[in-house]
Amino acid sequence: MTLGEKIRIARLEKKLTQEQLAGSDLTKSYISEVERGHRVPRLITLKVLARRLDKPLSAFLDGVPEDREAEAYLRVGLARLQVGAAEAAIAPLERALDLTVQQGEESLQARIELALAMVDQAVGLFPRAQRRLDRCLRVLVRAGDPASLAAAHCCQGLVRLRSGDPASALWAFRAGLQFAERLPHDPALRSRLHFEIGGAHRKLGNSAAAREAFEAAMEAAAPFRDHHRVASWHLELADAALGRGRYEQACEHAGKALAIHEALAHTRRLAEIHESLGSLDGAEGRWEDAGRHYRWSAVLHGAAANLPGSAQTLARLAEVLLDRASPEAARAMCETALDLLGADPDRGAQADALRILGTIYRMAGRRAEARAVLQESLDLLRAPNREDGARRVRQELALLALEAGDAEEARRHLETLRETP
Repeated sequence: MTLGEKIRIARLEKKLTQEQLAGSDLTKSYISEVERGHRVPRLITLKVLARRLDKPLSAFLDGVPEDREAEAYLRVGLARLQVGAAEAAIAPLERALDLTVQQGEESLQARIELALAMVDQAVGLFPRAQRRLDRCLRVLVRAGDPASLAAAHCCQGLVRLRSGDPASALWAFRAGLQFAERLPHDPALRSRLHFEIGGAHRKLGNSAAAREAFEAAMEAAAPFRDHHRVASWHLELADAALGRGRYEQACEHAGKALAIHEALAHTRRLAEIHESLGSLDGAEGRWEDAGRHYRWSAVLHGAAANLPGSAQTLARLAEVLLDRASPEAARAMCETALDLLGADPDRGAQADALRILGTIYRMAGRRAEARAVLQESLDLLRAPNREDGARRVRQELALLALEAGDAEEARRHLETLRETP
């Protein structure tokens, strides 16, 4: 039985005409379209019809899509607030609030009030922010939602801190942290509260306590350094939600994982484009343009948490600097590249950086260091499909041997070069 048929049967049982059911806020034609299945009423309208028909709402909910309009406006507002566009967040949040007031959804209304308090705090309207927080906290405490309570206390702390009351702000941040500790799957919120606690201690002149709080914030934020780990974490939560039959929650986490991977893929593509343009500019002797592209590529690889890519780009930038007679700057670039590869080594990128570093040491007359790092580079390149890199290293070793007057070693490297296609 369709929703329209249910409403028509209930209306006839109640001995009401379509016009009587419509009342003063709806129309007869609207009721007619609903009964014929041409329109689906929103949840708020369905509540009104159920009340007039003396039926529980549950009698009509089967097959009716959930009204998510207010939630959608709330999320748009929060997204704008997150990127720093506080004023642009006001319109969708006020629209969400209007919808929840009509529907009487107290818990959702409190979350929207909280978001609007965050906006007020961001634009400096502290008294209004505090009034909103007082209203929403009463509801959130009854609902017992730790995430919203942590966020509310964080907002309250910021209001008090920026109103010149760091001691009261510290209390609010600590209260928020107690709620955030109940959410082990959300390290971002814990990190934010530790950071704000550190800021409050700093305002109060407690340097040691501030340092301790900042270090706790760093530890909590560590999982978010690698965006790939964050995406994997969201996928794990999506799988767990699927196993429990919580499909909406699964969709939300899977969507976040997909968004992160798409953003990372786009950033890496931009990095590769800059790297390719830098390579072309370098081949044509346009060192300034090549350096600019390589710098952009290194930044973008870093933003995509692609440390091997970033290190490889820094090594190529070092070659540009070396060609422009800046050996010290080139050496610093190579050492930075090798530091980046320390935790997650990529043999090819590491070999490139060591080769360039060896060349710099050779040019500086530091022959023992040059021989050691060039040999290390050559050892890393003893693998198929890396002959070209190995040739370049052997050329450097041959030059080093000639400069050192070691004809035998130079001849050995040159013979190997002749034998290698």
